[in-house]
Order: sequence, then C-alpha cells, then structure tokens
Amino acid sequence: MSCNCNMFVFGLGQSLCHIINLRFAIGSIRTVASFCAEEKVMRVYRDNCAGPERMGIKQGLIEGAGFGVSCFLLFCVYAASFYAGAWLVEAGTTAFPKVFRVSDV
Repeated sequence: MSCNCNMFVFGLGQSLCHIINLRFAIGSIRTVASFCAEEKVMRVYRDNCAGPERMGIKQGLIEGAGFGVSCFLLFCVYAASFYAGAWLVEAGTTAFPKVFRVSDV
C-alpha cells in the first residue's frame, strides 16, 4: 500500500498515513463491500489503531496521576496553613478572624 498523503503527515510516520488511508477506505464502504474486503479492512484498521490506543491510555494515566499529585500538594499546603493559623490562635499571637483574612485592607 503506497502512501500519497506525505504532504499532510510529514514527519508523523507511515502508520498514521495508513490509518488515514484506511479511514477513507472505511468511509467508502460500498467500494470495500464490492470487493468483499470488509473484514480485512476492519482487521487492518484495528491493528493500526492498537498502538495509538495503548499510547492514549498510557498518556491518560500519566496525566491523571500528575493532576492527582498536584491537587494533593495543593491541599497539603492548605492543611499546613490552617495548622499554622490554629497554632498562632492557640498561642494568642493572632485572632481567629485574621487567620482567614487575605489582606488587611
């Protein structure tokens, strides 16, 4: 199968080019059906989409873990701030309303 779409997918690899060609083959299902090649085209399409699917799952897990860690760190900073504020209120250094006030304006 030759790829004639190099102008649009320059540098992205031949597998993406084959997926684009297969998308057009599936889009023109009448032509595929006339050659009795539905199963073959679907099998090739599924095989070519397996790699990007695995990559997408891996990327989603990594991004989700990163987002979870960033939220965890943010809430740890909140907890430390509230703990320090409670400690200052208990020591009598500041008043309770001043702990939650952002500015003195």
